[in-house]
Amino acid sequence: MKNIEETILTYTSAWNETEREAILEKISKCWAPAGTYTDRLTDTITGPDAITDLIISSYVQMGPRTFHVLAEPQVHHQSGRFRWLAVRLEGYPVEGMDYFEFDSEKRITRIVGFF
Repeated sequence: MKNIEETILTYTSAWNETEREAILEKISKCWAPAGTYTDRLTDTITGPDAITDLIISSYVQMGPRTFHVLAEPQVHHQSGRFRWLAVRLEGYPVEGMDYFEFDSEKRITRIVGFF
């Protein structure tokens, strides 16, 4: 990844995919091998396969949806945050914010999600 904005856009676009191969392809571009994810519903998971599985399983909870980044990520010292909106076909949209950390190659090493 060239910059952290590209990393975050690649990451959020993976949440819009429905096929495992497409999700994993995008996650592999932006996610560090030992990267972790957690939110209020998910214990900490580690690695590209685990985040891919989480994205796939999220369709059971949310149904079809489209994730949008609401503003440029705010970044300093290898960490940052960004706001997102998940627009669903049925039901209300879900707004959230993710805190993230990244390595020198602009790959995500940690995400803590809030929604």
